[in-house]
Amino acid sequence: AAAELRPTMLELERRLRPDAVALVDAFDYDDRILNSTLGRKDGKVYEALYEAAQRGIQEFSDPFKGYEHLEPFLDKDFLRLRNSMPTLSKL
Repeated sequence: AAAELRPTMLELERRLRPDAVALVDAFDYDDRILNSTLGRKDGKVYEALYEAAQRGIQEFSDPFKGYEHLEPFLDKDFLRLRNSMPTLSKL
């Protein structure tokens, strides 16, 4: 069933991509609620990235708000295995 839906989903994504930011902005979520460094209404993406880096990784160590609703669906064994694998960076 998923294989038949894939072409339709890819086409929908292609058509929505140019308007994705405007569609999300239409919900008028505050930057504080989204907790997004990149999705900033003020356009200060680089400043926000720098500030986030200065605050350090501790900020991201606790699960995010609403995690308890997602947790039952996570395959934690797979995630542990994937996190233990070396990255294949070409940098």
